[in-house]
Amino acid sequence: MRERGKESRIDDDLGRTHELEHSAIKCMRGILYCYMRQADKVEQFKQDPSPSKCLHSMFHVDTGDEIQDYSQYHHLQIDAVSLFLLYLVEMICSGLQIIYNTDEVAFIQNLVFCVERAYRVPDYGMWERGSKYNNGSTELHSSSVGLAKAALEAINGFNLFGNQGCSWSVIFVDLDAHNRNRQTLCSLLPRESRSHVSPAAHSCEADCPITPR
Repeated sequence: MRERGKESRIDDDLGRTHELEHSAIKCMRGILYCYMRQADKVEQFKQDPSPSKCLHSMFHVDTGDEIQDYSQYHHLQIDAVSLFLLYLVEMICSGLQIIYNTDEVAFIQNLVFCVERAYRVPDYGMWERGSKYNNGSTELHSSSVGLAKAALEAINGFNLFGNQGCSWSVIFVDLDAHNRNRQTLCSLLPRESRSHVSPAAHSCEADCPITPR
């Protein structure tokens, strides 16, 4: 009786793992849902990669609607979309099922098409303000191009259905575009952009110096 009781004991650690996994899935699918509601913007951005036609990156937590339009907030951050793709690959590799059907596969492929052109699309970068002079102008950022390069390397030939995937759930990357991203990144480094000498951590110290008392 005592041995049987030990075998039937509830493992709280497994329960926490299960909850954490599905919380992560819910988060990723929530972002995917918000992005897919802007599928028309993705098509427009493929034809004309201008800041006014980019994906919005701020959503209402309950409805998934866009919070601010482009005139109020500059949304073009290629690094944010690239980071989503990179985490998507890593989480599916860990065994989580995030992509459920071919419509979602097709949308992810469209996001890849957008990220592929990072080498020629100036954005507002991780600072969300573009130029260091905060005048509303966009720049090529090594952090954005670098994240795009990493995401493209990770997702090229990747099956979004994981181990249960099929031929139509595989994502492909234009190798020429990937090589151009690599070349552009090499030409940008070690600078963050034309106006930012260094990346975020060092630029924060330069822009906001701590004066001794």
